[in-house]
Amino acid sequence: MTFSKPLYNLERPIYFYCCEKEFGHLKICIAEGLKELGIPFYSNMNYWRISDQSEETLFCHNPDITPDDCSIVVMDKEWGIHHVPASIPQPLLNPQRQFISIYLDDSDGRGLSDNLGYRYFDLILGTHCTNYNSQLIQNLIPWSFGLSNRILRETNQNTLFADRNRKIIFNFRVNQNKIISKGHFKFDWGWLKVGEGIMTFDYPLRQIAADHFLPVLQTVLLIDSSVDNFDAPPQDSYHYLQWLQTDKRHYPSYYQRLTSTLACACFGGCMAINPHTGEARVEWWDSWRFWESLAAGCVAFHVDFDKYDVNLPVKPENWRHYIGIDLDHPQATVDRIANEPEILERISVEGRQWALENYSPVPTALRFLQVVTAYQNQKENYLAAQIPLPLRKINLIIFPDWNQPEDIIYPELARIIKAIAIHPNRSQITLLIDHHGISDEDADLALSSVMMNLLMEEELELDDSLEITFIGQLNSTQWSALRSQLQGRIGLEHENQEAIRSRNAERIPVYPLEKNHP
Repeated sequence: MTFSKPLYNLERPIYFYCCEKEFGHLKICIAEGLKELGIPFYSNMNYWRISDQSEETLFCHNPDITPDDCSIVVMDKEWGIHHVPASIPQPLLNPQRQFISIYLDDSDGRGLSDNLGYRYFDLILGTHCTNYNSQLIQNLIPWSFGLSNRILRETNQNTLFADRNRKIIFNFRVNQNKIISKGHFKFDWGWLKVGEGIMTFDYPLRQIAADHFLPVLQTVLLIDSSVDNFDAPPQDSYHYLQWLQTDKRHYPSYYQRLTSTLACACFGGCMAINPHTGEARVEWWDSWRFWESLAAGCVAFHVDFDKYDVNLPVKPENWRHYIGIDLDHPQATVDRIANEPEILERISVEGRQWALENYSPVPTALRFLQVVTAYQNQKENYLAAQIPLPLRKINLIIFPDWNQPEDIIYPELARIIKAIAIHPNRSQITLLIDHHGISDEDADLALSSVMMNLLMEEELELDDSLEITFIGQLNSTQWSALRSQLQGRIGLEHENQEAIRSRNAERIPVYPLEKNHP
């Protein structure tokens, strides 16, 4: 597959916070896609070795690059787990930060892992989303485990469907009826904050499937319930490295079974019943083996995502990409398999293709950029409406040093205004002039003198298409919005450096006088 580079309008790189002993699967998937797209990113440390043959890492630390040098800063729940007491990195706490902050949350359990405070982040990309919990938090964006290059490598060599073992892998080590968890948890009667404790579930999906679906399923498929020894380290150096890096989630023998077996049960999470409507929904539904099975061409069995309120960025189609069970009528699934045995091969092929097209690293990174860019545009459009300035398609700014004498500052202003006045696209240009350190009256008088001189001595036509305005007094929020609307800062020989620093305008691209038309 080939992918075109996105219209990526964030001019600075991306920054990831990593921890030494974590397994940050979500950010690995995003970073692998960014790397293939050629989009630069950095980290607070070197993390995630790419090969057992070298020390090269996916995430690289550059001491010259800080979060404040980047357009997007990403952190995940692992930071809170591995930093006790949990703390937010200082750049994220800065109310004047110029980057977009992202929190990746793949927490297990029924709740949302608001251990570090969602309020510090612009966007939350959360797995296990349903339409129900997506409405609880305004900035929560549905996300998913997806596929990394590591998983794709292990599932690349698939057995022909006709040669696969006609079995379904149904071998959960735990039924997920209880977990150790912490965070803020949403119940129908409100929120509950838990420092740390054991959470129990009355309706774990794996147990429900084993009790009600497995007995009827085994009439059409053999059941493979054998469990691999996940604690035994692989002997191969590459697999051993991945076994360590994934906290023992890398099992070569398991992947071999997926690629040679017909189907796999991928149930995870629990059922929750709405006490007011009696309707059932699933929570904590996302499953490693769901994505691994899809990538392996192994037909994935889960609940019917539409019926049980599952929400993810791109939803698979039941009976085309996976088999979704209606737990109220499990026999219907078995009957269809019995009546349409050829459907399993079609699902195997189309499910794998769908997963690769939508959830391999590059499409995951593209989706990440689309989400961030949409947020950026929405924010900029809102803030731009709050700026009391006549902005146009091309907005240029200058910071004259008003402490200079008139015979220095006036000619500089005249050269810039003349260049813009004779530009063929002058009707699309706004020249913004900062007058920090001078009164409105004196600034108007200076500009009028320059304009009159151009009219009289240069015989220059200055019609209504020329838009020149002083910036005036803007608050920090308005300045932040204005910076995002600027195409350039025209460099002057004599500039007000204090105003440039205080407005955080050093990052605005500088256009010399001879190149002041983008």
